[in-house]
Amino acid sequence: MTFAAGFGAMEAQGPGRQQGGAAMVEGVFPILLLVLALTAGAAGIDRALRAGDGENLFWAGLTAFLAVLLIAAWASTATDAGAAAAGSVVVGGSIAAALWVARRDRRRRLIREDRQVQAELHAVAARHEEVLARWRAYELDPWLAAEHPQLLDVRAPETRNFIRALKAAEQLRPEAGKASDAAAYAQAVGRLEDSFRRAETAAGGGRAA
Repeated sequence: MTFAAGFGAMEAQGPGRQQGGAAMVEGVFPILLLVLALTAGAAGIDRALRAGDGENLFWAGLTAFLAVLLIAAWASTATDAGAAAAGSVVVGGSIAAALWVARRDRRRRLIREDRQVQAELHAVAARHEEVLARWRAYELDPWLAAEHPQLLDVRAPETRNFIRALKAAEQLRPEAGKASDAAAYAQAVGRLEDSFRRAETAAGGGRAA
């Protein structure tokens, strides 16, 4: 084959190669747009969930849905292979995006719940310490002890009930902030407060300052 003949053959193959390259670009570009639309939609929905903004959540979801729908329709008109690839990306990408958004939302909810439990525990612990401080005032102040001797006498039913409630509250004071522990501890502190009021009333109606 002469040089001229080889060059002519290359020229003949040139348009075919160009057409093939153009078809490949046309098939890949919609797929990239689909991935971008799914990623942007998931990020927008995640931001709306984090902010607790229902209106933005609606618009972010609707925008992502319409964008994916239009791009998938465009990709399906290009080639059969492009339509199949677009369908796979839509299904797989939607599942992956939904799982990603759900996982992040669940993590945020767990963090919020943990903070709420810690705040409740802090408040209940403050009430617990207030009762202990009032009780110690009777123990440490001889004048108060002399005025209300029954409050320090475990033979008195009200004082005995208070001591039991005191031990129960101490035993239920949680080391870690678990919701179940917090509920039991709050109930124990409530019983402790009630029993101490009864003991103070039975001892003479006074209250330590």
